[in-house]
Amino acid sequence: MNGPDAPDASKPAGTRTHSIDNLRTFLNILVILHHSALAFSRVGTWPYMSPFPSSAFSNAAITLFALLNQTFFMGLLFFLAGHFSAISVERKTYRAFCVDKLKRLGIPTVGYTLILHPMMLLLADWARNESLWGTLTSYYAQLDGVSGTVWFTATLLAFDLTYATTRLFLPTSFTHLIPTTQAQYHTATVLGFSITTIVTFLVRLAYPTGRTMPPLSLQLGYAPQYVLAYIAGAGTSTPTTRQWILTPNPNLHRALVRAYAGATFTLLLAFTTLGPWTLAEGGYHGGWSPAALFYAIWNDACFYFLGRAWYSYFLASPHTKRKWGDKLQARASYGAFLVHSVVVVALQILVDRAAGAMLDGVFKAVIVGGLAVFGSWAVASRLIRIRWVGSVI
Repeated sequence: MNGPDAPDASKPAGTRTHSIDNLRTFLNILVILHHSALAFSRVGTWPYMSPFPSSAFSNAAITLFALLNQTFFMGLLFFLAGHFSAISVERKTYRAFCVDKLKRLGIPTVGYTLILHPMMLLLADWARNESLWGTLTSYYAQLDGVSGTVWFTATLLAFDLTYATTRLFLPTSFTHLIPTTQAQYHTATVLGFSITTIVTFLVRLAYPTGRTMPPLSLQLGYAPQYVLAYIAGAGTSTPTTRQWILTPNPNLHRALVRAYAGATFTLLLAFTTLGPWTLAEGGYHGGWSPAALFYAIWNDACFYFLGRAWYSYFLASPHTKRKWGDKLQARASYGAFLVHSVVVVALQILVDRAAGAMLDGVFKAVIVGGLAVFGSWAVASRLIRIRWVGSVI
């Protein structure tokens, strides 16, 4: 998988897996909606934050939406990446695989960092009437790695090159990680998530969530989940292991409802007993506290149950097995991911200036999110028609 949209070379020759294409599209839509909402809440960080206050209901709704998304959507993208990279490694030479990844992941990462991210910062600072020249000079002077949303492509590139290199020098190194029976699969699942939760809690003692590390701009507080997801994806690259992660419940909608209900109930229970979510370091973000332990467990448990439910739904539902419309075409999914931050910030500023304090934050988030999804795909659809751009993304 090269970014949120994998190249055709990662799929069986001559076929197109619409369910997986649609799942990638769905996850990219969630990413765009997630970032669209942050500007109108008190959770997370985003270059543009609305100067207009939002109601308690709006803040609570956006916080819940953001926290639930955070648990699974990036992890599921890494899972898909590991799955298709494992297939691609088997089909290509080591050199061809690495060159392809450097081209499709490395070039967009550098291009976004040097061009699109400062463009987004300029928009945000223009809205605050700050010095644009000062923004640019400060950005390039302090640049110590990748910036913004391409932390994902940079981290994925590191994972892919590490995986391919390990397979080259230790060709059987991952064999023992692939379950051969369903009992082994369940054992590996329990063991993997137990280890990941413990490591996550320990890592967050020094690197609480929200703190990024150069040069990948990766939040180490979430890195254990991403590593597990990538390895799990690589380990389920065979038809036999793939079928084990499908939800046995024939009612796929019920499985999703139960996953979301359980995640929401346990989160509200924690807020009631441990206190509300805060942006300050400590508490849920990391440290020797019940809240930090709860968040480490809850985050990884939600990744498994929500991620598994969505994966199963897209692979088994008749609504997701057919090709979706041209407006959200899978081919432009990766490009939409790369350009969406600029589109989102521009729309956040426009909607804020048009509506002011007349609209509550949750309604602004819905408007910006809807427009940003189609706007990002529209921009990406035009970009991929440019020959040299389309050959990369």
